[in-house]
Amino acid sequence: MSVPLSETSSALLDAYRRHPARAGVDELITDAGPRPHAEALAATIEAMGLGGLLAARAEASGLVEDEGITYGAAHSGVREPWLVDPLPLPLDAGEWAALERGLVQRAVLLDAVLTDLYSTRTLLRSGVLPPAAVLSHPGFIRPADHLDPAQRRQLVLTATDLGRNADGAWRVISDRTQAPAGAGYAMATRRIVSRVLAGLHRTSDLARLRGFFHAMTGALLDAAPGGSETPRVVLLSPGSGSEIAYDHGLLATMLGFPLAEADDLVVSRGRVWLRAGDDLEPVDVVLRRVDALLSDPLEFRGNSEVGLPGMIETARQRAVTVVNPVGAGVLDNPALIAHLQPVARALLGEDLLLDSPRTWWCGTPAELSHVLSGLDHLVVKPVARSGAAAVRYGWRLTAAEREELAARIREEPWAWCGQEPVQLSTAPVVTPSGLEPRRFVLRAFGAASADSYHFLPGGLGRVASAVGERTVSSAAGTLAKDVWVPAAATEKAEPERVRRRLAVAPRESAVPPRVARTLMTIGALAERAEGTARLVKVADDLAEDFGSRPGTTGAAASARLVDTVSRITSVERWYAESALGYLTRVALDPASSGGVHHSARRLAAEAQEVRDLMSVDIWSVFSRLERTLAARPADDEALQPLLADVLESLLAYSGIMAQSMVRDSSWAFLDAGSRLERARHTVSLLRHTLLDRPGDPGAELVADAVLRACESIITHRRRAAAGTGPATAAESVRPLLVHDAANPRSVAHQLAALASDLRLAGDEPLAGQAEALLAGLDAVADAAPADADARLGQLAAALTSLGQRIAARHFVRQASRRTAEATWSTPRQVG
Repeated sequence: MSVPLSETSSALLDAYRRHPARAGVDELITDAGPRPHAEALAATIEAMGLGGLLAARAEASGLVEDEGITYGAAHSGVREPWLVDPLPLPLDAGEWAALERGLVQRAVLLDAVLTDLYSTRTLLRSGVLPPAAVLSHPGFIRPADHLDPAQRRQLVLTATDLGRNADGAWRVISDRTQAPAGAGYAMATRRIVSRVLAGLHRTSDLARLRGFFHAMTGALLDAAPGGSETPRVVLLSPGSGSEIAYDHGLLATMLGFPLAEADDLVVSRGRVWLRAGDDLEPVDVVLRRVDALLSDPLEFRGNSEVGLPGMIETARQRAVTVVNPVGAGVLDNPALIAHLQPVARALLGEDLLLDSPRTWWCGTPAELSHVLSGLDHLVVKPVARSGAAAVRYGWRLTAAEREELAARIREEPWAWCGQEPVQLSTAPVVTPSGLEPRRFVLRAFGAASADSYHFLPGGLGRVASAVGERTVSSAAGTLAKDVWVPAAATEKAEPERVRRRLAVAPRESAVPPRVARTLMTIGALAERAEGTARLVKVADDLAEDFGSRPGTTGAAASARLVDTVSRITSVERWYAESALGYLTRVALDPASSGGVHHSARRLAAEAQEVRDLMSVDIWSVFSRLERTLAARPADDEALQPLLADVLESLLAYSGIMAQSMVRDSSWAFLDAGSRLERARHTVSLLRHTLLDRPGDPGAELVADAVLRACESIITHRRRAAAGTGPATAAESVRPLLVHDAANPRSVAHQLAALASDLRLAGDEPLAGQAEALLAGLDAVADAAPADADARLGQLAAALTSLGQRIAARHFVRQASRRTAEATWSTPRQVG
């Protein structure tokens, strides 16, 4: 429920203060007024009023769409946008400093616990931790036994979810150590909020987030096995199908390490290698974003398509470091929380600075009895996270549901914990009816440093999806909050060790076959969308001019061009469909394979596959392009300006990529796809327009249209006027579009650029074949009219064949990822 309020800003804050759902602890305001560290935010709220806040919310939503920030995927396969509330959440400097000390202590402790559980197991042998609470947990990975004792930190990365209790103190709700996710979303949320509240952001002396990613880079480089002066790190992702694919992509971009999938890697000769054509490049550190039980099909689930066979064995042999190690998931265990205080005394000789809610592990009779008798007021958690066993809030269950849950607990008591509920503080969220208080959870992220941990200032804030909702989870539709920490609370000189690490000249990233294929596909799709849009625009112009004049030369030329669109795009024209209606469908129907909208959507989807290589500026271009194509015009006459907007977006994309990508092998494959597609499109266009048919009265009109579609009409007219070229378009079209290397739209220009791209990719033989095709173009351009179609057909076949040879040479996927090394070490027994 939201309290009705007026549009005045004073009423906005007053109504929020009186809101019945506001908790005893609110992050913005108390009964006496705004918190001291939140006064600037409160003043901004008052100055903006509800109208200004709603405008900021709409702007934030638009920026999320423009940036392509998504989380999860709907059943249809369409990703849901990341939800951001425009109001940041400021934390007091002293409060954050104390919180950070507790987080560092906890990370050090969890690292010590992880080391102990996979080595001496002193905690289990002494009874400080009940063995059943650990050994029954699916996160305890037996093949990961005996971690590298030389490794400074086993737990390189960590994340902790926290909330405030009714007394205002922070409590640890859970630890996320298996593959801590969300740091990329925290950075994305900061970018959004800093733009929609630019004035407040500019005048607030905030701790910046980039230093954490520098520390994370240093931690990963430090984790490499000894002997590597310039370690190579890859981020192993399940791929773009992951619900947090955006987080993976942005994280790889921030760290500067390549985003890899299982097919990009191979285990051979006792090492992990990154595939690059026929070459293999050694990998020293794998930043794992694949679930532990899916990470290696030779050790765990044999049907895993996202794991790397043999990775665990190479880690055993100290040939690669997996971050976090596959056994780290044992720490994501609420049963551990129940015993962490005595563990801290045993390992660190000190009490925990950050407490957790009282937790009872049902694996002992006394604690089982306590949980069963208090089901109506406890939070009941499975010790292992899974969709089949979700967190239950006892007070929300019916008597029958509580009895069913009790039966499940009695059946497997070791698999359940009971926990006191954390009340959780509230934070304001902008809604159409005012500010609503929502339950708030903070996720803090840490990275190992030389002798401690470095934490992201503030972390990622999340608020519940509705008033009164206690579950704060991204999967439940929560909103993100940008958490602001004063610079004075965190600013420290960057450690010399990190500066030295970051100063090391990075290796050029290899281009695995999957990435090479994707980049070349992106280049081809962008060119296909642009070429088709230009052709449709010209055909639509002719159809508008001559559609009402059947039997004229212009009508015949228009019909031929519309037929050419059908042949090139393979979009079938329906019976009795008007030319203008058909061209509109080719341009705007996303289901018409070969059409403009279909190609544009595929382009954006393919770019998601290699997000770490894409400029951050292209996502707003893709968003604008999608909005343009989705806005079907009210009448056929509106197609021309719409196509002009489409071309503007596609040209913006081309310009951004041309000006932002280093001319390395990644650029080579991207550009090669564009060059090959443009050459094929031009040849196909020339063939299907039959420009050399003797005595054809529409030849000149069609030739003029083809030159316009290929952006060469101005060159023709200037040369004709100067007497340096043919006087007619029909005579000019083949020489200008086929072998004129000075024309950036000609086939000759594309083949010359393609040869350069292939050399840049290290493929001299295929570069030579592209040049051989280039040398034979004069015969095509100078062929007699009767031979022109045959010559163009041969050129089209040669271009197709060259594309197939590029694919066969550079895009070969691994036949099977389940290959075993000849020599395996004997797994150590877990005792």
